[in-house]
Amino acid sequence: MAKLRSWLNTDYIIGNPKKFSLEERIFNTFCVIAVVALFLEIFFNYYIGLKIVALICLFGTLFSAALYYLSRNQRKTKLAIRSLGVVANFTFLLNYFFNSGIYGPNMVLFCLILLITIVVVPKKELMVWVTLNVMTVFGVLIFEYFNPEAIPNVYVDNLAKTIDFAVTYAVAALLICLSIVFIRNNYDKERSIVFQKNSEIEERNERIISQNVELEKLNSEKSKMFSIVAHDIRSPLSSILGYLEVLAETDMTEEENDKIKQRLLQVTKDTSEMLANVLAWSKSQLDGARVDIIAVNVFRELTKGLSLERSIAGRKNIALDLVLKEEVLVAADLNMFLIVVRNLVNNAIKFTPEGGKVQVSMEVNHENCFIKIKDNGLGVGKDEQDSLFKLRAHSTFGTNNEKGVGLGLLLCKEFTELQDGKIWYEANEEKGSTFVVSFNLYGVVKGREI
Repeated sequence: MAKLRSWLNTDYIIGNPKKFSLEERIFNTFCVIAVVALFLEIFFNYYIGLKIVALICLFGTLFSAALYYLSRNQRKTKLAIRSLGVVANFTFLLNYFFNSGIYGPNMVLFCLILLITIVVVPKKELMVWVTLNVMTVFGVLIFEYFNPEAIPNVYVDNLAKTIDFAVTYAVAALLICLSIVFIRNNYDKERSIVFQKNSEIEERNERIISQNVELEKLNSEKSKMFSIVAHDIRSPLSSILGYLEVLAETDMTEEENDKIKQRLLQVTKDTSEMLANVLAWSKSQLDGARVDIIAVNVFRELTKGLSLERSIAGRKNIALDLVLKEEVLVAADLNMFLIVVRNLVNNAIKFTPEGGKVQVSMEVNHENCFIKIKDNGLGVGKDEQDSLFKLRAHSTFGTNNEKGVGLGLLLCKEFTELQDGKIWYEANEEKGSTFVVSFNLYGVVKGREI
């Protein structure tokens, strides 16, 4: 039975990939079972002496097979259903007269064809076929009531009658059960699909809401950042323009010229640093930062990459010490790695007074390398520590009035996390600040060697 149901439920046929509807599958199942049942009834009815009924069963067998071929292979199910409605009612009407009328199993057959009709016919035709069935049944009952002699009892004995009723009931019950199983399975399947779709829609809506909130936050931060940049760039550019006008139009002493040139150099450097951070951050936001993780030798890259910062620290009379271990490899993107450390070192120099000290050191455990940038400068107030790695709405000034927009630490945080690292702030016991950035050792992921 399971194999039969699986075969009848097949959604495709050779040369026609169109799926069968629920009504088509039920109808095809009815045709198959009708062929088998009516074929067996031929021999049974002939054996008990109902030769005309046997001929009717033979016709029903061939007709059911033709309906199956018409529906399944030719895909003319509507025509097959209409043919069934007309021919089955007429055939059962004949069977009524030749199979003992009301004393035979004919009412079961009429109920069966009524059920099949209700299940498979289109809704707009339902009333027509139900009316035809009801009129046929009540018509023959009324006729038999007034003409009982016209429909003789053809059973040779009670055993034949009992067997005929049993077989008819078995076929009818089987078809009814299959129809209900088909309908219920289809209902459960559709309900499951609807539930799944509703769940997917709810999840999608939640993601959309979350994305909208995140987009609004990002847009707000971008708008704020660009407004700050637009405001803060005007000031150094105005300063540069003013210094150049003084140099071009005013006669000054050599000492005054040197001071203005130094000041002009500092303003230009601060503006360049600001624009470099803005461009790096904007590129990562608009294009999506590409991360190329390789083995980075911390000692070699920082010794070579912090030469400019060492020169800046020297002009400010600040000692920049590198306390690094050799042959330590971290998994990082080289450009992002240098941008992060350079920004942190530049910040330390910016907020450390002349004569101060900035130290870049490192610690290593079995899976991480911790790079620490420590200074003895101004430090960070407790009220500002929570917003260190966020876009701030005000400019920051170093000990020599170096100016920035607070974008450097935000850039450091984003670039560090893109490399699967971490960054945080530690307050020194005496004064100054320590920023720690952590990278995975190359070849180690979550404590496992690879």
